[in-house]
Amino acid sequence: MTLYEITEAVAQADHTVTIKWSDGMRGVVDFLPIIDRGGWFTPLRDPEYFVSTMLILPGGAGLTWPEEIDYSADGLRRDAMRCD
Repeated sequence: MTLYEITEAVAQADHTVTIKWSDGMRGVVDFLPIIDRGGWFTPLRDPEYFVSTMLILPGGAGLTWPEEIDYSADGLRRDAMRCD
């Protein structure tokens, strides 16, 4: 069960995503450390691909990219709070 739903998400060419959750909280998550792991994440290194293929999962449950690269809304919220 998701505690917080994503209502808005904007991917940036610098591999960050600005996210707004259902309770109004906003935050930024930097995906570059994840992308730097390589493997499945390698296609996300292309800024245009990173931005153009990101989608919000149904019900605001998280974010997704092709190849089933999914991140939960709650996990992303936790990551955004660490960066503040």
